[in-house]
Amino acid sequence: MSNTVDLILELGVEEIPASYFGPAITYLEERLTKTLTDARLPFETLKVWGAPRRLGLGLWGLTAHQPDVEEEITGPPLSAAYDANGTPTRAATGFAGGQGVSVSDLLTVTTPKGQYLAVRKSVKGRAVEEVLCEILPDILQSLPFPKSMRWGNGEYQFVRPVHWLLAVLGGEVLPISFCGAKAGKVSYGHRFLHPGAVVITSPDEYENRLSEVHVHVDFDKRRELVRQEIERVTQENSADLQLVSDEELVEEVANLLEEPVAVLGNFDSHYLELPLAVATTAMKEHQRYFALTDSRGRLAPYFIAVNNTRARDMKVVQRGHERVLRARLEDARFYFMEDRRVKLAEREDELKGVVFHHLMGTSWQKVQRIKALALYLGEILAPELKDTIGRAADLAKCDLVTGVVKEFPTLQGIMGREYALADGEAPEVAEAIMEHYMPLRAGSDLPASKTGAILSVADKLDTIAGCFAVGLIPTGAADPFALRRGALGIINIFIDRGWQMSLTPLIDRALQSLEEWAKRPAKESKTAILEFFKVRLKNMMTGRGVSGDGAEAVLSIYADQPLAAMQRALALEELKAKDGFKDLAQVFKRVVNIIKKFGAKDDFTHWERLSQPAEKVLLERVEELENKTRTYLSAADFSGLMTQIASLREPVDKFFEDTLVDDPDPEIKAARIALLTRVGRIFEQIADFSRISTI
Repeated sequence: MSNTVDLILELGVEEIPASYFGPAITYLEERLTKTLTDARLPFETLKVWGAPRRLGLGLWGLTAHQPDVEEEITGPPLSAAYDANGTPTRAATGFAGGQGVSVSDLLTVTTPKGQYLAVRKSVKGRAVEEVLCEILPDILQSLPFPKSMRWGNGEYQFVRPVHWLLAVLGGEVLPISFCGAKAGKVSYGHRFLHPGAVVITSPDEYENRLSEVHVHVDFDKRRELVRQEIERVTQENSADLQLVSDEELVEEVANLLEEPVAVLGNFDSHYLELPLAVATTAMKEHQRYFALTDSRGRLAPYFIAVNNTRARDMKVVQRGHERVLRARLEDARFYFMEDRRVKLAEREDELKGVVFHHLMGTSWQKVQRIKALALYLGEILAPELKDTIGRAADLAKCDLVTGVVKEFPTLQGIMGREYALADGEAPEVAEAIMEHYMPLRAGSDLPASKTGAILSVADKLDTIAGCFAVGLIPTGAADPFALRRGALGIINIFIDRGWQMSLTPLIDRALQSLEEWAKRPAKESKTAILEFFKVRLKNMMTGRGVSGDGAEAVLSIYADQPLAAMQRALALEELKAKDGFKDLAQVFKRVVNIIKKFGAKDDFTHWERLSQPAEKVLLERVEELENKTRTYLSAADFSGLMTQIASLREPVDKFFEDTLVDDPDPEIKAARIALLTRVGRIFEQIADFSRISTI
């Protein structure tokens, strides 16, 4: 066998849900890379493929044999290995026996914890085939699919029943099995266009051989084929048609097909009276169809369906799609017309019959809480919008009881806006109804209006506070109420809109309105909620390049102020990158530690007790900087403030050189502690510098 070998592995299954592929492929790449690295089996290239009926992976240039290594195994501390007479204790003899050596073969090694006994053993490398047979079934079984199935007599469990296993290493079958399937050199083509067996013996030929039998396993190529098919049928039928862009749908469809084939269908023009969002949702959510508009952006009576096979007569396929869509659009039209018989505002009482959560009351009760919280926030940020905020809050959830939203839940908010505008509500009220759900996901649009932003924060914070109050707290594996997304949404809105305010009073208000449902003390819930926001904010900071200790230094003071914390963390990180920060941070730490040791002394007035030149200079510099600090804070110029704070290093250094803080004279000692307290208060305008460790 040569020094390296190639591996091709494919697991053939029943159709895997489209949304499962991304996480599974990422996991497979990361887990296999780490496992092979830990196993001392380097490789040149790894590629993972995914299509509805298969998962594949290829490894090129995989080391054929593990190298032999010398392994050092640490045993008991030297102090516990021998008694006072130098005789080996049971700890030493037991360790030696466990390693298959005599006590005389043991070594003494020095570690950060002291001296320990150790043994060096030669570990002979194994063939790659032997290692792969151990690790591959375990990796496949651990793939993180949301749901799994059992089949046969229940002895096998995986995302979908397994039908075949292709596993070839260096041209030879790798003798493994998985969920009842034994490895071979055979894969299978398209279920309808080429259902027969295909022999594949290397990763080099994998994509091409399957492409010949109408299976495109590379996701990027398959997605591009979907786009090309859509473009083809659009251009063939009308140059006036424009696709309603939907990359999410393109990706989903690409993961549903092995060989995309598009067809253009049409529907009756009287369905064009439906709002664009209703028509496109009816096409997308139930049928995975693409909507089209004319050149002026108006809904066109056409759609595109992308199929998994090319039929002999595509007209038959077209008519089938048209028949299915007609039923969906007719349902949507019926619900829409029925909804228009009742004004949105008249539906508010219906919310009393809709349970938001059995532990937190009805949707009507949630609306009352949202309204109170939004009006409180609005009084601080936009008192002139009181009436708009109140009206938008009253109507925000009314579309939940409409027929269209019951049929198409993703249209909540969107239909609220449509119906509000049709009822003659103010445009700013209608927009806020839609925007209060934003952002819909990480990285998506934030509310554009102030009313929408305020209502969004109130809605999300009520849900977060309610869940924490009744014990529905997210775990590492589950977050059914999307509280993490909600917290990130609130943080992003605060930062986007420049709201320099604390979350604490908002959380207090939210918890106060939930008192009748709360299952634990409000103080306990508040602490947990603030920590929840702190973790989200820290992750966001580190994602923007802030170091972990820098983020912690800021968040130890400003965790409940998203904008203030982010601005300070970025300014601190900018200062940390400059020469001299290490010395500067040491000075800051010394000041903070002295204050912690002796206790802060605020409201001190007897500054005449400072008589030494160094302390007088420092007092003068502090008074000057305190005045400047207010200016920098009002302008939110934290970089400028950091520069000013950095200028304190020299007078503080001189103060420590020339004076003794713990002076025998208690009055002088008190004055010096009070002076350092003022210095520390200036530092606290940015962060707790005692928490900075990366210096």
